Amino acid sequence: MITKKLNRNLALAVAGVLCLLNTHPAQAAAPSKSGIGQLEQQVHQRISNLEKSVQAQPAASKAVIEEEVAPQVKEKSSGPGINEYVSLSGSIEGDYKLGKDFQGDHSSAFVLDTVDLILDVKVTDWATGKIVVEYDGTSDSEDLYLDEAHITLGKTETFPFFLTGGKIYAPFGDFSTNMIQDPLTQTVGEINSKGAIAGFEQNGVKAAVFSYNGMNEGSDPADDDNDSINGFGASLTYSYEQEAMGFNAGIAWVNNIGDSSTITDYLDSADGRASVHSIANQVSGLSLNLGGNYKAFSLTTEYLTALESFTFDELPYGAGGAAPGAWNSELAYTTAIMDKETVFAVGYQKSWEAVALELPEQRFIAAVSLGIFNGTTLSFEYHYDQDYSVDDGGTGNNGYGFTTRLTYEF
Repeated sequence: MITKKLNRNLALAVAGVLCLLNTHPAQAAAPSKSGIGQLEQQVHQRISNLEKSVQAQPAASKAVIEEEVAPQVKEKSSGPGINEYVSLSGSIEGDYKLGKDFQGDHSSAFVLDTVDLILDVKVTDWATGKIVVEYDGTSDSEDLYLDEAHITLGKTETFPFFLTGGKIYAPFGDFSTNMIQDPLTQTVGEINSKGAIAGFEQNGVKAAVFSYNGMNEGSDPADDDNDSINGFGASLTYSYEQEAMGFNAGIAWVNNIGDSSTITDYLDSADGRASVHSIANQVSGLSLNLGGNYKAFSLTTEYLTALESFTFDELPYGAGGAAPGAWNSELAYTTAIMDKETVFAVGYQKSWEAVALELPEQRFIAAVSLGIFNGTTLSFEYHYDQDYSVDDGGTGNNGYGFTTRLTYEF
């Protein structure tokens, strides 16, 4: 390649010289035939010397020259790499916990609290997938389980409607927090089931209707296979963001708050007085949330409640059935310490008629999260709990807990 290019360039140069000699007789004396012959011999000799020089170079040097001269061409791979369509992220959370419960028992433990593996799949702009595999170290089982797996059809940047189906978290409640512990609102109302969400999202407004496999009311207690598509609800949220401030609000309704994980687990446990996945009537629920931020400060509030009561046999409270509910409010301040994000937060939480779910009646909580490396956060949290009174089925005692958490996100 180099030899051909040098020959072409030198030949053009010789032709140019000869042309000049032949077309400008007034400015230069015409050379003799012998002079032209000598010039041609010198040119051919120089070309020959250059060819020998190129051939004598090491292979590596010739490769460098060819790379500089030849156009850059990127080789095509044999097939799409997995990272072209799939992104992997996740987190590992390790805790050190100590505290005292309402019975006065002290405890301390190292806990691998959570391990999340998240796969986000995007083969086309109009369809995305998400898979979340989780390990929960606080549960009795130490197996990995499928937390989420769903497909979303739609591209809300250009078309406001979307449809999501699979194993989902129903959009009932916001549950935003700066704490290590889940807020009491999440404990009372979080619903994770197989279902579908259809919605609209544009200009900060997001409206959705959803349906999922819920428990059957009034089913045969001997029938364990009684899941059906009878859970449904709707939600409406609005968010607004500027450079130094933001605002968000939301409202949601569900036809049966008994489908929340905590209440369902209670009904399935030995303490539950109802049959497996069975209640006499559906108990609807309502969620309201409001939040905002201004510069370094942010405020989060949320209220979630059952709109009706369960029966005494299903979820007792005092002499009758419970209508469980919860409140969460947090104030946070975000700053930078040694160029790492640091968050200070304080909060107050309260529950109603949730003594059977083993929730405190009141919780005072404070936390600080320190970014120590990229993706690595060290958090400290202290909470002080007050139990329900003896008349309401509680102990009337107080408890506390202190947690140190090391989180690694990737």
